[in-house]
Amino acid sequence: MEKTYILSVTVDPMNVINVLKELVAIESHTDGRPIISHVTGILVDLGAHVTRYGPEQKPAILAEFGTGGPVFSGHLDTVVMGEWDYEQGQIINGNLYGRGSTDMKSGCAAMIAAAETLKDDVPFCIAFTTDEEIGMKGAEDLARTETLRKAPIVLVGEPTGLKVGTGEKGVLWLEGVVKGKPSHGSMPWMGDNAILKMAQHLTSVTPYTEKEGMTINLGLIEGGSQINVTADTCTVQFDVRYPPTMRKEDVIQAMETLTGLPLTVKYDLPPISIDSNRKDIQLLLELAPGACTCYFATEAVKFSPPAPVVILGPGEQEMAHQKNEFVNIDQVKEAEKIYTEYFKRISS
Repeated sequence: MEKTYILSVTVDPMNVINVLKELVAIESHTDGRPIISHVTGILVDLGAHVTRYGPEQKPAILAEFGTGGPVFSGHLDTVVMGEWDYEQGQIINGNLYGRGSTDMKSGCAAMIAAAETLKDDVPFCIAFTTDEEIGMKGAEDLARTETLRKAPIVLVGEPTGLKVGTGEKGVLWLEGVVKGKPSHGSMPWMGDNAILKMAQHLTSVTPYTEKEGMTINLGLIEGGSQINVTADTCTVQFDVRYPPTMRKEDVIQAMETLTGLPLTVKYDLPPISIDSNRKDIQLLLELAPGACTCYFATEAVKFSPPAPVVILGPGEQEMAHQKNEFVNIDQVKEAEKIYTEYFKRISS
């Protein structure tokens, strides 16, 4: 169910680093409502009409500055804090530290700051969610709106080092199971150890770590019931990422050939890409230092198709989810400039 959500706060949106500090200071791993309330207030003060979507505890918003224009997209949730050595929002040697500073509150801050400049000149929208890290239900709700379905382009502000992300890898979580035979731990010759059998299937997995190609992470393995019983079952789960040039069916077949296991798909997100020869992408490439394919999945996969989607944001992909996560403040400032100029150019 959607509803209009209005709140007013006093924040200076002209200073993108101050906006980022405000966002980083708000914990948004478990509950998205406080940060959505904060951001909604800023956007309403800028003149946006804000509508709320998504789950109650993990809401999403669509802030409209006119109709029919391009869309900024970002998520305000983060992974769990974990161990930390710095204060949230602390700046050292030009880097701002904090959970979500790279992934991706810096991109959201740059979008908010850009809105201050753009609001009186061009129509555009901002779509923010708070459940990207787990679920993407907010993005699914937003994707059903006419604003997103008919958007001329959606710019997702995930970290790309300010490069133009013209695609992102697909995701396959695959599970394999090996059966054995239980026996007393003192008489292993009476059983058939499923863990040892599984080990034979995993020897060829490790070399697949090429950044631009298919990658395989052996993420989970579970076997046996207790230490003094021969394991009668062993389960393994792979996190496979693959580029837009590959088909899902070919990836599954390659994994089954590689491991010698029948595999079950537990989770599936397709890869996406956009033609870099499009005029609107060429305009963005004039403003940014090159192009890339994103290693990870983003909410772009929920919007495309039907909307064309491009990914560009401050921060490096490798910094996401890291202990002592940080973002370079000059990149954040540059992102604001790129966002502002890009939406002006494609709207002229």
